[in-house]
Amino acid sequence: MKKTNLLEIYPGDYEWKILPQEWILHWFDICDAAWIHDGDPKKPHAELTSGLCSNGFFDCMRVLKYPNLNEILGHQLAQLLRREGVEKVDWVIGSPYAAITFSYEVAKTLGAIHGFVEKDPTDPKGKRMLWQRMRIPAGSYVLQVEELITTSGTMTEVWRAVEEGNGEPVNILPIVGALVHRPPKLPVDYGNREVVALIEKEIWAVEPPCPLCKAGSVRYRPKTHWPELTGKR
Repeated sequence: MKKTNLLEIYPGDYEWKILPQEWILHWFDICDAAWIHDGDPKKPHAELTSGLCSNGFFDCMRVLKYPNLNEILGHQLAQLLRREGVEKVDWVIGSPYAAITFSYEVAKTLGAIHGFVEKDPTDPKGKRMLWQRMRIPAGSYVLQVEELITTSGTMTEVWRAVEEGNGEPVNILPIVGALVHRPPKLPVDYGNREVVALIEKEIWAVEPPCPLCKAGSVRYRPKTHWPELTGKR
């Protein structure tokens, strides 16, 4: 925990450890990859790509860009999924972009084949996904893994893309693995699907003007105004 040189953190040292959420959040802090508003209306809040206001933001790529942390966290999620009853997995599917490398590490630990959906270039909103380069054999058990889940939108779209694009019926597992699960309220009822995540935090995202807007808080896009948002220059 005391190491600040993240490249000196070795996956082998964590192979048989179960890391608590606080430990993983500490790595996010070191990587300057997480921010949550403290409620002070004088401080800015986040404007998401969707245009919604939010009181928090996780930039998982800032953590997953370190191959050693990616490997450790993928292994940690695989262990957690096993404890939650996930046993037979033939394929692990991720989505673009950060989830591709993360889901790969989960697949490696579970001894499964890895694949990923792609963004449909004809969709101007960049939300529609395609499954078109590989074929999963009929009857295979497929696990979906994401680096970040806010709502069921991406979960549903990945599921649809695989079912429509594969050409063979497969068994998509009802459990979805995630590095970060950040819904506005916990617990969440996703119907016939359940999220198992290493980090779970309640973070809201609402139409403007939000309560912070009304109190005079300025909105910033996190990825382009991170120093202004977090106060870390």
